[in-house]
Amino acid sequence: MVYSEAGGVSKTTAAVSVAMTSAEAGHRTVLIDLDPRAASTKWTRTEPVGEGLHVGAILGAKEEPTGWAQDLAVPSRWHELLRVIPSARDLSNRESERDDYAELRLKASLVDLDADVVVIDCANRQGGPLTLSALHASDRVLYAATASDSGIDGVTGAKRTVEAFRRSMARLGVATGIEEAGVTMTRDGTGFLSYAEQDAIDQVRELAPIIEPIVPHLAIVPEVRMAGEWYGAYRKGTPVREAYSEVMRKVIR
Repeated sequence: MVYSEAGGVSKTTAAVSVAMTSAEAGHRTVLIDLDPRAASTKWTRTEPVGEGLHVGAILGAKEEPTGWAQDLAVPSRWHELLRVIPSARDLSNRESERDDYAELRLKASLVDLDADVVVIDCANRQGGPLTLSALHASDRVLYAATASDSGIDGVTGAKRTVEAFRRSMARLGVATGIEEAGVTMTRDGTGFLSYAEQDAIDQVRELAPIIEPIVPHLAIVPEVRMAGEWYGAYRKGTPVREAYSEVMRKVIR
């Protein structure tokens, strides 16, 4: 799961990039958009297999959703090894979900999924059903941050949520296998770091290990995102793609 509790910190860029570079590396990969903003869904131009058959169908299932992810994963036009389980704005309705064990539905849906790697683009929520669903379904959490105050705040909040989840599971006598993979960080451009950026990087490093390299934020990324394209297909996007490829290799076992 790719997680931060702040917006605008390249969380979706990290999730999409890790998923796509994983597919390019030969792994059968599924990207799950667990954010009501549906940013990953919009970027990859993914449509559900049918009306309402997005990730919300899993989280709101009134019957056992075991194995549903295999049926709801949509082939991506970006790469033959990448599939996407899309999101929609009405996913926010699941925030009020109070059914018993609702937070376990996403994990159950992954049973028999034909994939080597699953990447979850999480909402920037402080706990709640969406975040709990991701925590139960994941074995590693990758924090996303920019070299800014928002990046620091997002990682701080996300770590607190993960730690609270671990404590809750321990009180129940349940072992949770979720590990902290570290932080993938982005910063503006490729030039010298400003004092503010270096200070932010140092503060984040005190919270969790930073997975090198630090990813440059280049103008091509938001440009191709608006067009629904993969920046890695363009020469100008090569530095970003190569950085995320290295992050992916260090995160995915």
